[in-house]
Amino acid sequence: MMLTKLSLKYDFSNKFLGEPGLTLRKQQDKTLEADVKNVLSYRAWIQAKTNNTFDHIRILGIVAAAKGAENYLPYTIPKIIQQISEIEMMADIIIGLNNGFECPAVIDRFTLRPDVQVIHLYTGEKVANNTPAKIFDNLMCEGKPYCITNIDFPPTKYRIFVVHQQEGQYSAGKIRVLGDIYGSLLIKSIDNGWIPPAILVTFDAESQFLVEHKYSFIEPDSNGLKIIINQLKNQSGIDILGVKHKFLVYQKAMLDKLEVLVPNFSEDLPPIQWFLDIVHGRFSSFMTKPGGGTFGKTDIIISLLTVIAESYPGSRCEDSHLTILAEYAGFKGDILIDVVATNRTPKVTDMTTDNPPKKAWIEQIYRWTNSVQGLKLLYGEHNIKKIVDDGLPWWLPLTKKIEIFKHIIDTNNNLFTIVKKLKFLIIAFFTYRQIKKRSIQNPDVLEGKEAKAFW
Repeated sequence: MMLTKLSLKYDFSNKFLGEPGLTLRKQQDKTLEADVKNVLSYRAWIQAKTNNTFDHIRILGIVAAAKGAENYLPYTIPKIIQQISEIEMMADIIIGLNNGFECPAVIDRFTLRPDVQVIHLYTGEKVANNTPAKIFDNLMCEGKPYCITNIDFPPTKYRIFVVHQQEGQYSAGKIRVLGDIYGSLLIKSIDNGWIPPAILVTFDAESQFLVEHKYSFIEPDSNGLKIIINQLKNQSGIDILGVKHKFLVYQKAMLDKLEVLVPNFSEDLPPIQWFLDIVHGRFSSFMTKPGGGTFGKTDIIISLLTVIAESYPGSRCEDSHLTILAEYAGFKGDILIDVVATNRTPKVTDMTTDNPPKKAWIEQIYRWTNSVQGLKLLYGEHNIKKIVDDGLPWWLPLTKKIEIFKHIIDTNNNLFTIVKKLKFLIIAFFTYRQIKKRSIQNPDVLEGKEAKAFW
């Protein structure tokens, strides 16, 4: 879709009502309508192939991993397996190692568990950024592409499929390895007769699913996964459930003589990340189902992410993209604010390796706002604003603003910390305005040969 600088002005300012702006708006509506139709078509195909029958004994978990994931996977994967075992279910977990990334020491640890079977898979050449690579069970990528089956000899409670994505021109980026997993491995397995688990969970390498009490206290040893799975089981009308993302600064720790990074629940967050934690899942425009913690009906999530990966290989916020398409496709969902998915953020003092160095916490938000700007250009701000936005809520009614201030007061036990948090709030607003100005000039390119999706 070709957009001129003039038409961009019409879209963002919303002040000009002439024909160019209207034409752009109609094109954005048509694009959204076509993507939704594609999602619904994939879902109908999956339901027809499976005869609308799914495996209710297993859970399907999918995570994309790149350099740095070795610092989290040694404890997050066992933690998720433990939580699933507590609800007396089994699991198929797919780990996509992006663009040649390897962590053999981590994967080898999983093979030591008697209840875990590790299956190594390998992608062939990726011939385009939006074309899923074929996946094989041998390093030479010979023979027929691999398909998951429901037959397991001997029966294994937990299967971990490690997809080694070949390094290549079109491979770099989370959405690219997800494209191979969803568009190749899962779709082809279903086509070959596989009956997938009824529930799918997307998560990040550092994700832990924990219970948070009244927005103030997280139980490090709690089982948030159990709560959300039970919610999905007990309310069949729900299609997708997200959890609150919880930004946390991480610190070094030792796990069985292996150095890892774990959440520090007591360290202060950067101002914007702190504010986003308050509003996520509670107010309009902050309703993204997080990629680090989205649960839902498998046929729906596969359909959504397959369409996103094949159509928009430059997407870096596939979770926001998924949330938008799910809303317009009519899928019912919500965010459980009593369960959090941990999400790493830099310390306030951390700097990037750029020349000159930049504040890492600001660049983390800048990457996200670039992605949202790309979605605004694609579907139009008028279509996505109530679901996801890259601005801070100046527009909230007074009652909602009071609710935020009340939350700040209730979760801080002395005047000093309250004043400190109010200063953070002011910093967040003004810094966010600066970031948004930059991102408007540099929106993500979502489709075509120029699309990039680097981690």
